[in-house]
Amino acid sequence: MGRLWCIFLLFLLAGCDSGEPGKLSTGEFEGDEGEAVARYIIAHVPELDPKVPKIYCVVKGPRLISTKMDFTRRMNDLKLKFVSGEVLTVQEPNKSIVDPATGVSPITIQLLEMKRTGATTTEVVAGWAYKKTWERHRYKVTTSPERKVEDLGRIEGNYEKPVQ
Repeated sequence: MGRLWCIFLLFLLAGCDSGEPGKLSTGEFEGDEGEAVARYIIAHVPELDPKVPKIYCVVKGPRLISTKMDFTRRMNDLKLKFVSGEVLTVQEPNKSIVDPATGVSPITIQLLEMKRTGATTTEVVAGWAYKKTWERHRYKVTTSPERKVEDLGRIEGNYEKPVQ
């Protein structure tokens, strides 16, 4: 019986391990680092459909969990329209994701992974998608002495910059 109890405790402790040291849970993505990366992506997303009004949606994790509207309200100074991922619908026939209130496809920002790499630095994997075009990058966020985002490079995507 004692041996069985020890094995159970070992499995329990192994299940408590978060895996990668420094890796943040999706519940922690809506902090300063997540906001900094979302702002950076908004400022750098390419102009894909200039005639269509821009609507933004911020989601987190691989399951595309919608961020709280309180999180997007932190970016009210940008004077942009944000919509919750929870209200988006699929429009036929091309299965585009749209805001049901406007019928417009949002630019979706995904905060995929976050990992603390130092006392004031966090590495973030994040990207954007608009209709069927998307791109994902790795970013380094430094929060001290000032908040700074550095693009460490593209990871994947199907967006191709136009030839000038």
